[in-house]
Amino acid sequence: MIIEGAISVKAALLNKKRKVFRVYIDKEKRTKDFNFIRKIVKAEDIELNEMGREELAAVLTGKSHGGVGAEVSSREEDGFEDGDIFYLDGIEDPFNLGYSLRSLYALGVKNVLLSKRDYSLMEAQLLKSSAGAYDMIRLRIAEDPVELMKGFKKEGYRLYGLYRGEDSTDIFDVRFAEKALFMLGGEKRGISGELLDLCDEHLYISYGSDFRNALNACAALDVVVTLLRKQRR
Repeated sequence: MIIEGAISVKAALLNKKRKVFRVYIDKEKRTKDFNFIRKIVKAEDIELNEMGREELAAVLTGKSHGGVGAEVSSREEDGFEDGDIFYLDGIEDPFNLGYSLRSLYALGVKNVLLSKRDYSLMEAQLLKSSAGAYDMIRLRIAEDPVELMKGFKKEGYRLYGLYRGEDSTDIFDVRFAEKALFMLGGEKRGISGELLDLCDEHLYISYGSDFRNALNACAALDVVVTLLRKQRR
């Protein structure tokens, strides 16, 4: 696949979550970012193609590549580090998912589970919309989320599901457990019933106004991860 833009290319080169086969770069550009990319490419013995703008336009078809792109493999999965885990279930739009990963990584979350699907066709968009965080954060695909969550419970994680129900607790009144796993569902179907039943606690976001509509997935995630960051400091 082809990824485009300096941020995406640097993320792929520096984080080593995928193979970088070759890099295409505008031969006229000598900025700090571009020279840094050239330096890494040469150090890693990756094929470097210095091209004129017309040649580059034939290879990089997007409108926002800024003069650099790369041919890369799909991203590999990671092992997790100690720390909090977020499970994003059914956030399907690559821009919303990318924005979510950017917020999580920026605020210190290292471990993210994604629901099972083929992400390979959207990885270029995910890299760009996440500002490179897609290749920085630790990612795993939940092949069997129910069994996976049971395993995390056995490891001592407390499972929180973002769900507005009769038994839900106001998130602003909760002190999160030392080992916490948060489940957030997409806007179309939310978290599955099986997973909700596994949760130790359901949480809802109380509003400071009479607004009656739900927050979108990205906005809700921002609330959760900001509160988590405050408590973990």
